[in-house]
Amino acid sequence: MKKLLTGSVAALALTAPISLVAATPAEATTLYYSSCANLTVKYHHGVAKSRTAALGQVRQGYGTPAYGTLAQKVYWKNHARLDRDNDGTACER
Repeated sequence: MKKLLTGSVAALALTAPISLVAATPAEATTLYYSSCANLTVKYHHGVAKSRTAALGQVRQGYGTPAYGTLAQKVYWKNHARLDRDNDGTACER
């Protein structure tokens, strides 16, 4: 029984990393989004240019948008099209 369990764990360890890789490197570093529908697939509550802007959205009743380093880069790449009310958060929900 112990050999069967060890063999199963080893087989799982060999196949798991291959099946867990879902995004290609190009998809992982995408900064440009053509619409809010595309952006909110990855950032469900949108992206903010700063922590202060993110907290402002929470005070208004929206979910907390992403505001980390990558999210800020995404915001600045897309803010002209996707932050229509110029509140510092693109695609807030």
